Amino acid sequence: MKRERALAALVMGALTASVFGGVCAFAEDSNTGSATTTLSEVVVIGNRDKEREVLPGDFVYTKSQTGFLNGKNTKDIPFTQTNFTEKSMETFTGPDKPMDALLANSPSVRQTGSILHGDFQFRGFRTNGTNFYVNNVPGVYTQFNTPLYPIESLEMISGPNVGLYGTGVQYETTNPGGIISLKSKVAPDNGVFDYTQTISGRGLFGEYLDWGQRFGDNKEWGIRITTENINGRTSVKGTKINGQGIFANIDHTTEKSKDNLFIGYRNLDIQNGLRWFILGNSITNATGLPKVPKGSNNYGFDGMVKSTHGWLAVYNHEQKFNDHWDGFFNFGMQRNNLDRNVMAGGGSGYTLNADGTFNVTAGPGETPQEYYYWQLGTVAHYDTGALHHDITLSYNQAWRNRKTAVNTGGTKTIGKGSLYDGITLFSSPSTSFDNAWSNKTRVKSLSVIDDMTYKKWDVVLGVHHHSATTRDYNYKNKTTHAEFTGIIKTEESATSPTYGVIYHPNKDWAVYGSHTENFDAGTSVSTQYENYGSALPPLKTKQNEIGVKYEHNDILYTLAYYDIKQDGLIDVYRNGYAKPFRTRDGEERHKGVEFTVNGRLAPKWNIIGGLSYMDATNEKTTKGKLDGIRVNGSTQRTAVLGLEYNPNEQWSILGRAIYTGKTPVKNEQIWVGGYTVFDLGATYRTHFGKVPTDLSLMCNNVFNKDYWEVSRGNQVYLSLPRTFTFTAKFHF
Repeated sequence: MKRERALAALVMGALTASVFGGVCAFAEDSNTGSATTTLSEVVVIGNRDKEREVLPGDFVYTKSQTGFLNGKNTKDIPFTQTNFTEKSMETFTGPDKPMDALLANSPSVRQTGSILHGDFQFRGFRTNGTNFYVNNVPGVYTQFNTPLYPIESLEMISGPNVGLYGTGVQYETTNPGGIISLKSKVAPDNGVFDYTQTISGRGLFGEYLDWGQRFGDNKEWGIRITTENINGRTSVKGTKINGQGIFANIDHTTEKSKDNLFIGYRNLDIQNGLRWFILGNSITNATGLPKVPKGSNNYGFDGMVKSTHGWLAVYNHEQKFNDHWDGFFNFGMQRNNLDRNVMAGGGSGYTLNADGTFNVTAGPGETPQEYYYWQLGTVAHYDTGALHHDITLSYNQAWRNRKTAVNTGGTKTIGKGSLYDGITLFSSPSTSFDNAWSNKTRVKSLSVIDDMTYKKWDVVLGVHHHSATTRDYNYKNKTTHAEFTGIIKTEESATSPTYGVIYHPNKDWAVYGSHTENFDAGTSVSTQYENYGSALPPLKTKQNEIGVKYEHNDILYTLAYYDIKQDGLIDVYRNGYAKPFRTRDGEERHKGVEFTVNGRLAPKWNIIGGLSYMDATNEKTTKGKLDGIRVNGSTQRTAVLGLEYNPNEQWSILGRAIYTGKTPVKNEQIWVGGYTVFDLGATYRTHFGKVPTDLSLMCNNVFNKDYWEVSRGNQVYLSLPRTFTFTAKFHF
């Protein structure tokens, strides 16, 4: 492992030196007046922003680049969709910010992540990076601190729309709340060479290199390389991050075909940084949740660490056979290992008492895994009278094999802690373990989608069949895995329809309705439950949605109502146990209204944001015990508003407010209070010599608000403190 990391660092260093060396040599030639070569005329293939139809303000774009509806405008898709640009990712994320700092610009998303974990809620359902699609391939990203620096754009389609992409194998979470699809950076027609330096927190330094060029007589070849090197202390006391990564995208385009290869390696090591607390049995209606401590507090112990490394590869091929038939092939694979996971509770959080005290528990863990995916499909373009059809037929298979730590000696108490006084240790955590198979899952799916257009109408009609085989490796002792007792094998299948209709009364308006479904492969119970390791059955999700979209004068408005039903998973609390048991019972029903607005509000003002109201309750539970009770961790009201002011071409000033309403936990025994967080930033565009440079300063949580953030149903995360990030981006 050390050799792999050293090799990655060496490659990054050599690449940086060679590229910078080339630029310096070019600058030296220019300054000394040495002979130059006159290039032949170059034909520019196209403008990326124009192809994507980026709205003024550059935060979102409206023309999809992924999935079976690739190339369709947002107003022609009968679902809620938000597409974020590279500018959005650079503005709202950073090396010490979780993914949800960007995604929270959609009211569909509630923040539930931390520096250690990339979780978030999408229409009330927990999800994370393992459910993302990268260049139409699911499953190659991880849950742990998902990187965005090699990514060009991010698309969000709300609701269980798996029939629009194909099915992978989820890990820890599923995606009934919506689909997140990423597209890797491709070399632009005029080339790119950017170097970015960041500093944030208490001294977290980051440097990023982004280089890309196109080659060939018609620029048919493109290479884009992005690197990351971060090291230092975050805004949370005692938390350190060390990470390196390198990604490359190689594409080739001809008149009738297009190939794209995206490969990368990343190593990430985070020491301390724990923000996660499980609510103990002593926390009741009478006691209430302990007062929130300072967000800068560190609750890590000596030796607490999460360290992961791995690589991925994604290949895409598109082929035009003739005017009526296209074909495509997608392939992806991933090898990743969370090889050091010395954490509270053996991988989760501390169990919190009503007085704010907790036992400092620790145990080692590991999650080696491998993943493979392939998809083959064809697209037919035909007219039947005045009705135009784009019919997509695809078949895919996916495999994920995971191991887990065994013979760890179990989780041990190594000290005492308090939210307000810190922790005291009386022993060290165990770090020795073996590993053994935990789960092997294989998924097969077949999808057919007919995207039809007729005058002012767009109709999407499809069906998705999904079958999954899961093998959970069963042990007599769930903590130590001391005695293997066999394999729990489950085989499930389901057919899920997708259909929607959208009507355009004129060029500005679109009115739509749709029905979508999702079926997952089932997952294992995670470490925050007493029945850890047990197999959960697959869950079926169904959504109905109606909405209106309006685009006029450089601004896009959407208003949607949705009704989602999913087979229920509830937490059962039993006397004598610190953690709840996870079991299937009844169903969850999430009903909500969302409004979003994006674009140019006035000549110098850009806007991004929206608001949401969601009522998520349990229904049809055993003997009606939990009927009508709000789903744990579901917030009724969320809102976000971001405004950017551009007084001139050099300056942009940004402010953002995110509101989260009160949230129930422990089946409404406890309500976590709502909160509003403010962010403020500014960017100044200048030159250093002849090098255009962007200087940015961003402050997250301006007023240093301390609050509890509900995550994973019945756990709470401590908020992140006020964090400053300074960025200097040089465009060579």
